[in-house]
Amino acid sequence: MHRTHLLQTRNLGTSQGEPRFTFTHANPLAPDFASAIEPNTHTVAWAGWFDEGADPAEANFPSDHRLWTTGLDELRQSLASLTPVLVERDAYLSLRPACGLVLSDPHSASALLKEPPSDRLRILVDPVAMLTPEMASHAEDHLPRMLDKLGNSEACTGIVLAGGEAVSEDRMAHRPLDTSRAFDNTLLDSWRDSAFAGRDVFVLTEACRDLIERVRIA
Repeated sequence: MHRTHLLQTRNLGTSQGEPRFTFTHANPLAPDFASAIEPNTHTVAWAGWFDEGADPAEANFPSDHRLWTTGLDELRQSLASLTPVLVERDAYLSLRPACGLVLSDPHSASALLKEPPSDRLRILVDPVAMLTPEMASHAEDHLPRMLDKLGNSEACTGIVLAGGEAVSEDRMAHRPLDTSRAFDNTLLDSWRDSAFAGRDVFVLTEACRDLIERVRIA
């Protein structure tokens, strides 16, 4: 059964209700990442980065050449080593792709899922985090393709529905949904027409949760 959840402030903390989602700033590529996995929860983590200047609280991840060279292999190895921990703690790991991460777009996420390193791995799709401002200006092209490709995988179990605002030439910031913005309307239309309409949704505010529930029954 799909549910609408509140995204945790600054991408950190544990949601209310069942199942529980614990958002962490820990890096899945770090040797000590296993310590971030809490028992009986879905741990939600950004999908791996290299640059030490990254700010997971603000979803700001500077690019690094290793993302396109060794990144996917390193992430796959790290996730495979986590499987015994996930099983022991009866936990799941949801990776959240974004620009500047090992998983940054539908192609890289699909490449990982083609041979998933763990059956306890999930993907939380975050369109705003996965689009540059230039891409967002053509949302009517990018969003339907993104949700169609990732919606084909049952491992992509949820989506972040948030508005977006350009805060630099290469980064979008999350904002509460606002139907007066063209991007937000395109996102809602694309979501409603995709497989994600029947999956978990994460929003920024209670007002956004009410909006999603109205859209679901419209």
